Amino acid sequence: MREKLSSKGAVAVAFIALILGLIIGFSIGYTLLITEQARLNRQIEEWKNKFEQTQKQLTEVERAYEKLEREYKILEEKYGELRETYEKSSEALKELETQAEAFRQQARELFYYRHFTLYNYKTRNYYHIWYKVNALDYYKYRFSVETHVPARLKDRLTKEVLVEAVNSWKDPESSVIREIAYDLIQISGKDLELLANLALQLVHQIYYNATDYTKYPLETLVEGSGDCDNIAVLLASILRAADMDVIILLVETRGNAHAMVGVALPNPPDDLLKFGRDSYWYYEYNGERYYLFEATWTRLGEKWINPASPKAFQYLGSMVGDNPWGEDLKVVDVVEVP
Repeated sequence: MREKLSSKGAVAVAFIALILGLIIGFSIGYTLLITEQARLNRQIEEWKNKFEQTQKQLTEVERAYEKLEREYKILEEKYGELRETYEKSSEALKELETQAEAFRQQARELFYYRHFTLYNYKTRNYYHIWYKVNALDYYKYRFSVETHVPARLKDRLTKEVLVEAVNSWKDPESSVIREIAYDLIQISGKDLELLANLALQLVHQIYYNATDYTKYPLETLVEGSGDCDNIAVLLASILRAADMDVIILLVETRGNAHAMVGVALPNPPDDLLKFGRDSYWYYEYNGERYYLFEATWTRLGEKWINPASPKAFQYLGSMVGDNPWGEDLKVVDVVEVP
């Protein structure tokens, strides 16, 4: 049997339902609020950490900036000093360039004069040949100090410098070497053995002077002095300018380092046989015979013999094919001259 509620009971039910709804809503809202607050707290903590990291980075950047600022000031001071030094150096360079140009202008008027006597033992004629070398041509080699390196046996750099020096006969500044070769060709009538002996006569008129470094042929010619490798280079250069095949021999003679020249000839030398020799010397290299030259000409005791005289041919070392060292000669290295 269904019994109807009274109006007071209905109101009471509604009120209770409302209270329950409010309690449930409050509970849900409170839960959401707590959750949101926790989320906000986490964000606040994250931003706080980020802020602290950023503040730390800012401090580091400020310190780095202060360091850079100090270094910049130091560099600025150094730049000012360097700028001042540069300006002074620039002024000094301009002054040197002015002086160098004045020197070049004056040096154009200077030249070196060299005279040689040659004796043609086949025609018995004497020849007087002379050459003019412009001072600036000589200075080009003399001031090239980086190539004036000590000459040593079994040394790659020595061989490179020797080849460069010999082949300088091709340079515009070394035209006098080509002139000498041309004159020797004319005097010898293209007799290659005679030509070689005339070239030897010419370099034997260079005064022997011990030098630690290799010189260019033009230097030795102008200065009129040099030691074994300097004179050998001059001789080899003249013969190369005459289109003859030569090598430089780096040798030991009685315990001393020495340099000689070898030349290839179409026939073995026989002129020296007419002056008392009974043999000739050669060094075989790459299947070719290179007949020996002794490029230096020294005193015989206290007596000096004119290399351009009939009497000179009586002495070993005056002609191609001679070997004044005999069996004491030991070849240590060979310098090919392309």
